[in-house]
Amino acid sequence: MKYILSALLLLASLTACQQDKEYKFPRTATEDTEKIMSDQYWSYWTPEVQARIDADIEKNRKADAQFAVGDIAPDTQVIVEQISSDFGFGASSFNWDQLGKKEYNDIYKNLFGTLFNRATVAFYWKEIELEQGHKRFFAEERDSEEWWNNCKEPHMQPHWRRPPTEPIIKWCEEHDVTVHGHPLVWGHMSIQSPDWLRDGVPAHELAALDTLDKFRVESKDGRNCATYKRLSGDEIAAIVPEYTKLLNKRVFGNLEEIMKQYDGRVDSWDVVNESYTEHKHNTLIPGSKLCKAHRYGLMPGDYVYRSFDLAEKLNNGNALLNINETQSDSKYKNADIYSDEIKTLLKRGAKIDMIGIQMHLMRKHRNAELVAQGKDIWSPQRAYYVLDKLAENNLPMCMSEITITSPNSDYRGEMIQSIVAVNLYRLWFSYPNMTAITWWNLVDDCGYKGEPTISGLFTRDMKPKLAYHALYNLIHKEWRTNETLTPDSEGNIVWRGFTGKYRITWTNSKGEKQEAIYELKR
Repeated sequence: MKYILSALLLLASLTACQQDKEYKFPRTATEDTEKIMSDQYWSYWTPEVQARIDADIEKNRKADAQFAVGDIAPDTQVIVEQISSDFGFGASSFNWDQLGKKEYNDIYKNLFGTLFNRATVAFYWKEIELEQGHKRFFAEERDSEEWWNNCKEPHMQPHWRRPPTEPIIKWCEEHDVTVHGHPLVWGHMSIQSPDWLRDGVPAHELAALDTLDKFRVESKDGRNCATYKRLSGDEIAAIVPEYTKLLNKRVFGNLEEIMKQYDGRVDSWDVVNESYTEHKHNTLIPGSKLCKAHRYGLMPGDYVYRSFDLAEKLNNGNALLNINETQSDSKYKNADIYSDEIKTLLKRGAKIDMIGIQMHLMRKHRNAELVAQGKDIWSPQRAYYVLDKLAENNLPMCMSEITITSPNSDYRGEMIQSIVAVNLYRLWFSYPNMTAITWWNLVDDCGYKGEPTISGLFTRDMKPKLAYHALYNLIHKEWRTNETLTPDSEGNIVWRGFTGKYRITWTNSKGEKQEAIYELKR
């Protein structure tokens, strides 16, 4: 019932013409009659590749079903309607109540429970604890819809894209939406670490930290490189012992507080985010007090393993414990490093339940326009390379963060975004280890600073773009099974369909309408 009510609310929010209009999204060069994509692009996405994807979807996402309806009226047919999928189709929920108008916010919220069955909820330490000792789990005046509706410069607010967690999680619980928490531990100083992180550190240690930070930044240009690189994590810990104690206490204390608050209410956690370069540069040393993180600066020693170890101990609610990493460099060789990091952690006994894979087409050297031109950026060949490499760990995987830009706001730009999305979603959906796909920024001009402003499924005034229709067609039409079946002489019906929950309705011999819920699994 909740699912039906949510669907009706979303349909009411969108105009009839937007819902009813059908679009054709080509999957081969011959179907691309408008020549939106280049010949080089279609040389990757050949009919043979598409046939492989179709076959893998049939094999990996469907199962055979049988259900006994029993006593049934003569010449009566049975209606089989899929009402949910067991595959996770998600999005980030980072702009909850922040879009400036109630009508915009309503459309946004109702996507969770209709188009999407999975929500990534922001637990970034920097904003969830803007003031030390005060976690923003529950909504305050500064989080209200009215406050944001009257905010002149929402992008400039410290809690933009960082809503309180409780209203979103409560909504998800009421609408049967899976909750994914992101992230518990991340070394990124400007995005993850709170401004007060160094409060209480002695002045002489703060001065030493400032010098080390200066050397770390300058080392990218070769200046003072040796000064920074020659020091180990433990040598730095000896220089700043009080900071070392505070950093360890605060990082793991934050993880513990959040997991205890939402034990049993969050279905999965990104325990550690973007740490593969620490593995690459061998700075994750067991027993060390500090880790000299390659990209971000200082973190607790051996922080990746220790984070998973602590999360496992706190995980009474049996949430999935994920590791998360970007896979968007030009050569994709970081898949090898990431996979090796996971292997190393597993050998040490870390409990990793799922591998998260990011894919952001938003930089100058990897954007949707270049994809359309046929540059080898997340071509099927490279996508399979990444997935196959990570599948060596024999763990479930999810596409945890997806950004696919519209090169511009015209029809061609939106079509490029849609075609790229359709082909990649189909490939990911077909892959046997894959369990979920999460679109990152739902609305244009609502990304993190510096990100493309036209990477959403909706415009800033919540008008659905072509990519919205493309995903809706996949998730709720192409990848749903609905049948009208005639039972055999013993009252059994059989079908093959996408896994998930089904509503089965029929009329018995007394003329009474019957209904049952059936869950189809592989």
